[in-house]
Amino acid sequence: MARMFKTLSLLLVGSAILVSQSTNLTRDEVSVIKKKLVAIVDALGQAPKGYIKEDEDFSLPTDFSKVGTTSMYWPVNALVQVKFGGGAGKIQKKTEKESEDYQKKMAEAQAKGDYEALGKLAQEMQKKMGEAQVKVIEAKKEPINVSISFNSNPGQTIDPDAVVFEKAGVLALKFKENEAQEKIRISVYFDPVSLKDTKQLSRVDLALPQEGIKSKIGVLNATIEFTGPAAEVEQWAKAIAANKVLAQMDRK
Repeated sequence: MARMFKTLSLLLVGSAILVSQSTNLTRDEVSVIKKKLVAIVDALGQAPKGYIKEDEDFSLPTDFSKVGTTSMYWPVNALVQVKFGGGAGKIQKKTEKESEDYQKKMAEAQAKGDYEALGKLAQEMQKKMGEAQVKVIEAKKEPINVSISFNSNPGQTIDPDAVVFEKAGVLALKFKENEAQEKIRISVYFDPVSLKDTKQLSRVDLALPQEGIKSKIGVLNATIEFTGPAAEVEQWAKAIAANKVLAQMDRK
């Protein structure tokens, strides 16, 4: 009986140790990943003329996984999606705020019986709203969406006619999003090992080590995808500071 209780106690202690072994990444570790994503967003450089950043959404890892019972780790995934447009949304929000301010002032003038001020405010508001509407129309552009991901493997066949540019560690391919080719997608792959000599490849294979990696937050490759108007997207993709992106990779 004493031996049974001793065995049970050992099992409970062992279970407690297993439960206490967290697989959560620390705040600092997640911060390292985010800083790398931000650095690549910065490496994109200036957006095409007339475009501004309208939205940015990060999808960051929170957990890590070990490779079996080894001390190695599976590479984590991370993503940031950025939307660029002409700023019509921001102009619209500003216009709505100005309209609310005018309506408040007009209500105050009416409450005071100051119809002269009321009429003047109404004229000002009409003029302002008209000017703002013109700006909104001018600012409406076909959006450009950019996504940046870490540690993925697209397994993409390389069509020679689809190559936009290439250099050691980098390959960019172009894909049609519609038949008229007014909208395209350009995928730019970064991997200093798998893409070391792109001229020898017929397929993008950013294979991740089956044995895992030593770091919980190691970044082995990155993929940047631009989707939007053909002329703007292709010109922008070619202007990426590729060396700054490759500098974020943890394998050389």
